[in-house]
Amino acid sequence: MGKRFSESAAKKVAGMAKKAENAKIKARAERERKEAEEASKWTQGAKSNQRKLEEEQKKQEKLKAKKEREALLAAEEEELEKAGKGKRRN
Repeated sequence: MGKRFSESAAKKVAGMAKKAENAKIKARAERERKEAEEASKWTQGAKSNQRKLEEEQKKQEKLKAKKEREALLAAEEEELEKAGKGKRRN
C-alpha cells in the first residue's frame, strides 16, 4: 500500500515552495554577479580612458615645453647674431 494523498500533499507543497525559493535565490545571485562584472567593465573602461587622457595631457605638456625651448633657443641665437654684428662693426 502506498501513502495517502493527504499525507504527502503538505510535503509536496513544502518541497515545491523550497525549490522555487532556491531558484529565486540562485537567479538573484546570478543577476548580482552579472551586474558586478558589468560594473567592473565600466570602471576598467573609465580607467583606460582616464589613462589615455593623462597620456595625451603629458604629450601636450612635452610639446609645449619643446616649443618653449625652441623659441628660447631661436631668441638666443638671434641675440647672438645681433651681438656678433655689432662687434664686427666696431
